[in-house]
Amino acid sequence: MVPGRWGSGSQATHCREGEAGYNVFLIGTMEDTQRSQPISTENQEIAEQVAQKSEEPSTHVLPVLLSESSLARVAIRGRADSQTVFTSLAHWIDFDLLKKSFKALRKNESTGVDKITAKGYAADLDENLYKLYERLRRGQYVASPVKRIWVDKEGGKKRPIGIPALEDKIVQKAVATLLGLVYEPLFYDVSHGFREGHSQHLALKELREKCAGLNINWILSADISGLFDNIDHSLLREILRKRVNDGGILRLVGKWLNAGVVEGDEIIYPEKGTPQGGVISPVLSNIFLHEVLDDWFVKEVEPRLKGKCFLIRFADDCVPRAHLIYN
Repeated sequence: MVPGRWGSGSQATHCREGEAGYNVFLIGTMEDTQRSQPISTENQEIAEQVAQKSEEPSTHVLPVLLSESSLARVAIRGRADSQTVFTSLAHWIDFDLLKKSFKALRKNESTGVDKITAKGYAADLDENLYKLYERLRRGQYVASPVKRIWVDKEGGKKRPIGIPALEDKIVQKAVATLLGLVYEPLFYDVSHGFREGHSQHLALKELREKCAGLNINWILSADISGLFDNIDHSLLREILRKRVNDGGILRLVGKWLNAGVVEGDEIIYPEKGTPQGGVISPVLSNIFLHEVLDDWFVKEVEPRLKGKCFLIRFADDCVPRAHLIYN
């Protein structure tokens, strides 16, 4: 086995024409994948130190640490062909990506069921991340239930907030990074929520300019009630497989979907919805809504309309606009 690589049972490095016009990265053995990934001296020393400190027999394999150019290659593949199906993404999650993911997290004092703060985790960051990486590589990573708390809303109501365990946040951020690289080329510009280079301000600016430019006279504002709590798990997996048919990534997503929610002394296992408060949830919701709303609107609705129309969406809030032509 190539040191430090993990993910699907088999990996791939080239592609062919697949069913339904898809380009599929061909399945091959782990030995067929790239061997010469750069390993920095500093990170190699980290792995050696962790192996020496471990009480277990020294069976550690030093991680292959990938450079920024490696992730850039994933992005290039994603932009090259919108029909490409990725079958080997999980092995890109290495020590360096986990470290970048930790640094990108919001550092607050709220803790999940693990009761571990970011500050406490950072006290021995390299060792903690290396052990997390090893559990991922060996298939021993276990997702923790999300802790649910309730906060006050206007009008005396309350809304639930989910707090995942810290290591779940780190791995979710790494997977969200990879999914973003392969899905960004597919997303329409009408989608502005949870995307780099997009914002509420940009959505409002585009809304104002298009309404004026197209002489819009009908406005429909819609909110998908309880989106994060009601996404169908089976449908979400089916949508993911169209673009990412990688067992490693799909297993991780499945672990988070089925990890459960802890409230007080009770744990429940929702049959639908994405992890509350999870770093991965905004990405999954964008992928889901791209398929069932944005793509449907562009390909099915717009061609059937006689007048001018457009759609603006920010997360689960969407605003279809139309200039109707009367007979």
